[in-house]
Amino acid sequence: MAALMLSFSSCDDFLDVNVDPNNPVTAPIDQVLTSATVSTAFRNGSDLHRYSSLIMQQFSGQAGPTIQTREYQRYLIQPSDLNNLYDAFYVTALPDLEYIINNSAGSPHYSGIAKILKGYTFSQIVDVWGDVPFTEALQGTLNTAPKLDDDATIYPAIISLINEGIAEVKATESNISPGDDETIYGGDLLKWEKFANSLKLRLFLRYSEKDPAFAKAQMDALIATGGPFMSSNADNFEMEFVDAQASQNPIHQFEVERVNYTFPHKFLVDLMNIKADPRRATYFTDFPYGSGQYKGAEAGDPESINYSRLHTYLRGNLKSAITPNAAGAIIANSAYNNAYSGTAPIRMMTFAEYNFIRAEHVLRFGGGLAAATPFYEAGIKASMTAADVATAAQNAYVAANPLMAADPLQQIIQEKYIANYGVALEPWNDWRRTGFPAIMPVSSAIAATDYIPRSLYYPENETLNNPSNVMQKPDMKVRVFWDTRP
Repeated sequence: MAALMLSFSSCDDFLDVNVDPNNPVTAPIDQVLTSATVSTAFRNGSDLHRYSSLIMQQFSGQAGPTIQTREYQRYLIQPSDLNNLYDAFYVTALPDLEYIINNSAGSPHYSGIAKILKGYTFSQIVDVWGDVPFTEALQGTLNTAPKLDDDATIYPAIISLINEGIAEVKATESNISPGDDETIYGGDLLKWEKFANSLKLRLFLRYSEKDPAFAKAQMDALIATGGPFMSSNADNFEMEFVDAQASQNPIHQFEVERVNYTFPHKFLVDLMNIKADPRRATYFTDFPYGSGQYKGAEAGDPESINYSRLHTYLRGNLKSAITPNAAGAIIANSAYNNAYSGTAPIRMMTFAEYNFIRAEHVLRFGGGLAAATPFYEAGIKASMTAADVATAAQNAYVAANPLMAADPLQQIIQEKYIANYGVALEPWNDWRRTGFPAIMPVSSAIAATDYIPRSLYYPENETLNNPSNVMQKPDMKVRVFWDTRP
């Protein structure tokens, strides 16, 4: 009887009518970190990637008029389209990261990763919209109408966040440390430090046109510290996926769920065709299938499946053979979609990109062509290794495409554009910053605007729910602070 009474008395808190046991207000920080890293990867393989890859002519929208991707590629991106992307940042990812930061006392390894990720996440938000909530963001019900901060003031705060994160992941003591609950690096704190330093180089390079002296000084100083920086593809900031329902790569999932919505774009495919780029064999299926030839689609093309399709680099390895139709095209049926494992990683920053950043830094700010060449070649080879290109073919490509004095910056950015196939935002960021690669606007006969977007509209929900602070942009020509190229 005493034991039974003890049992009942211990339930007092559980039976408190003011506490809903099905909606806890606290959670273990290891579980919240899992949510944060997974949502980061999904965001980078979903809307964020589709907008930038369609604008930057890596993907082409097909499947007929009024279809989402077909409209986006002709720049018909409306405020109502952007609600989910904005929520992916401000409703999903950032509250998780803020929770970890605020609830990891004594465990700096957790708060350090969260701060690095928070800095990375805000850098993407700024790069998409420009002025956004920052100092008054993430206050929950205490402030449901945060003001917009000047985007130029947010970047220095991002760098400070990343620096705090680096110091904390390097802490010698931490009550608990992440492991498999952290789905990007599996708790490898050195890789987080390498990523954070490499990320800072990416962000400092954004100032290359706006304030080159600042970009040079900051990059020079950071490089002089020795980092550490990414040193191989094993340091790629990417997340692997598994071949299980709802756990596959989101690019693959979109291909399965939205049949014929995306194909490789003609601009990217032709750029690689000109140089017989060996990465085509994993980037795209050939068309006609089995021919060794590759064909991309573009805005204004008639609805068709007579193009190359996304292949193993973005979708994962093949588990079974693909059977084309009589014309050599691939029908997007269940047999085709189930042929892929869906395990390809979502790549968010790679060792290849790091090398192209270093190549551009040297080219712009001292050392010139000769000093930039080793980084340029290392970037190409890192990309090709990730695309399963044999060493001999890598060497042959590099020998046939040396960095030339005529226009080396264009070459570096063009190769970076090819290497960043599947990396959200970066090709668009580079184009806005440098003008390369030299994509052409969609034909005026079908384009929704007479310009290539420089930022996106604020989401409709934000302008409706926070009208005193968020006024809609007049158009998508409004520039992010670092975008000063004529």
